Amino acid sequence: MKRFLALSLCLASLPAPGASSLVYVGDPLPVLLPVGKERRIEIKGAREIRVGLPESLRKHLTVESAGSHVWLTAQDTLSPQRVYLETETGLLVLVIRTDPRAPAEPLSIAVDLGDPENSPAPSPPKSPDYVTLMRDVIQALYAPDHRGAPVRGIRQTPVDEQPVALFRCRDAYPPACGGAVEAIPHAAWEVRPYYVTAVTVRNRLPEPLTLDPRDIRGRFLASTIVHPYLEAAGSIRDTTTVVLISRIPFGQAQ
Repeated sequence: MKRFLALSLCLASLPAPGASSLVYVGDPLPVLLPVGKERRIEIKGAREIRVGLPESLRKHLTVESAGSHVWLTAQDTLSPQRVYLETETGLLVLVIRTDPRAPAEPLSIAVDLGDPENSPAPSPPKSPDYVTLMRDVIQALYAPDHRGAPVRGIRQTPVDEQPVALFRCRDAYPPACGGAVEAIPHAAWEVRPYYVTAVTVRNRLPEPLTLDPRDIRGRFLASTIVHPYLEAAGSIRDTTTVVLISRIPFGQAQ
């Protein structure tokens, strides 16, 4: 956490010269982008980089990659968004946003995840906890070609991609009523004894709304909403993903 805060302070002082190298130690790295100007990012030692973007960001961020380099161009103002860079050695997480002071100078990132030779021997495999399942699924969803992305040995299973009434409709929670919230399952996994389902949720109202996980219908052990606050319908941020864990398939739990 201290290293993450130090990097945040370093970036806040941009565009000072020499602030173009960072070290990735496992925590998400904040990266500032100018609007309308290309910024080149190098991942040292990478031979190939695949970039994963949330759907809401694809029309507003131009991405090109070749070898160990990625070029990012923000087409308009962006609030903090996660971008996943997948290399042959693992996954890096960047938190990008635009800033008037952001430089267009190249950024070099070195990866330091510790010395594998001094790492303790791996412990026997065990069933993942809810937090681990949620994290791995969210990473897979935002990876390139996410529908086929593997999730640490979890077996991907079919899912009926039909609209469902995911949230309870009641007077105190009108967004779930009258089709104001559209929910469609789009990916599912199984790791005994759990089933994990990702549901795309879209705001159909002309005003913003905030989703409440306590109002999710069904027999679920755990749930998380990636972005609970949704902007009005038609905005680039009118959609989010809900990840659900159950002991039975989604169709039976819902």
